[in-house]
Amino acid sequence: MTTLQVSDEATAPETSVRSVIGKIAYAMEHYLSNGDLAQLRRISPEEPYTPALWKMLLTYVPESWTRGPKQEEKERHWAALLQGMAMTTGLYDPNVSLGKALVAAGWSELRFVRLMQARENDLFKEVRQLASFLASKSQTADWSDVAQLLFNQQGEWAERHRRRIARDYYHALYQQEKDTAA
Repeated sequence: MTTLQVSDEATAPETSVRSVIGKIAYAMEHYLSNGDLAQLRRISPEEPYTPALWKMLLTYVPESWTRGPKQEEKERHWAALLQGMAMTTGLYDPNVSLGKALVAAGWSELRFVRLMQARENDLFKEVRQLASFLASKSQTADWSDVAQLLFNQQGEWAERHRRRIARDYYHALYQQEKDTAA
């Protein structure tokens, strides 16, 4: 394993999920070795014991985000997220919402509904499939949307986030259908 060489800007304290995901995406594209990326792509969220995962968590993720109650659950969520991001290295774009990205890539409504309804291990599987699909289509996406799905699976905030993703998805889908019909 190589040592990450990151600038002070990349490791400066920041509380925004979006900024942390952006830093991770940048590091994956510019600093991680092929071996580290391969480890992340093969990681099992159920048993996240890969050195590359811990390197990323300890370098980029605020400690308070992985410690405390439900620590193992948080680590599994990060493992699922980093696996998906590693599968789509170079395809992170904070300006392309997950819903819009899925429509642009041709993700079916049935698969979209399954993704929105999935929790825990089912969600890990859906994220892997989503990442594989986006990579196969070379489709960029905002992975902070996926992070929020993984980290906030229950409660009102989680449902609001799912509705926002659904609005983006269906708006883009119907706009695409309208443009095709014209």
